[in-house]
Amino acid sequence: MKKTILTSVFTIVIALTSFAQGVYTIDTSSERLYMSSDASKAIDAYGTPYVDENFLPVRISGYDNQLFTGRYNANNGEMEINLGTKVIALDVSKGYEVMFTQNNKIYRTYNFSTPSGIAKRGFLNVVSSSDSYELLKQEIVKYYEKQPAATSYQQDKPAKFVEEDPNYYLKKGNVIKVFPTKKKDLLKAYPKDAKKIKGFMKENKISLKDEADLIKLSGFLATL
Repeated sequence: MKKTILTSVFTIVIALTSFAQGVYTIDTSSERLYMSSDASKAIDAYGTPYVDENFLPVRISGYDNQLFTGRYNANNGEMEINLGTKVIALDVSKGYEVMFTQNNKIYRTYNFSTPSGIAKRGFLNVVSSSDSYELLKQEIVKYYEKQPAATSYQQDKPAKFVEEDPNYYLKKGNVIKVFPTKKKDLLKAYPKDAKKIKGFMKENKISLKDEADLIKLSGFLATL
């Protein structure tokens, strides 16, 4: 009887400890199968490579009953997950969906080509989604190395991270195309429908610098 009571107490303590932590870990076999090894080491520089430096609550596809904490490194494209004992990066070769539960911000892994034509696979933020299309965003933070002073009258420029303008993409079916955010480039990308696009932008007072307007425009482009 005493042994049974002790076992029950031990079980309760473990359960309470897990609940207090609020974050679950995954078993070793699952980790090897779906996730990469340790996340990249931090770089000493001004600024931050993260969209948000804090580890925030996330849910990961395939682990629907588990709550983790994560953050997105927009410099190297790593989705970092804190397992408590270590921080790992999700393997982008897998088909992941990660949702930050505090604001319902969703990231998914995609194959895509950058505006400069470089083929990549990685996490994109799902800005807007419907049955027929998705507006996706590639968040970018660039790293600039330390620059020594040119003369003795100047000071060294320290290494730094700088947030850059994001790249947008429009996904229809299995095709992901760059969504230009300059009017000239946008009309060039849709030469047959340039007149319709001009009319829609004028009628709806679309600004290509406003993400809410990009959502409206992407819905229109998806119909062309």
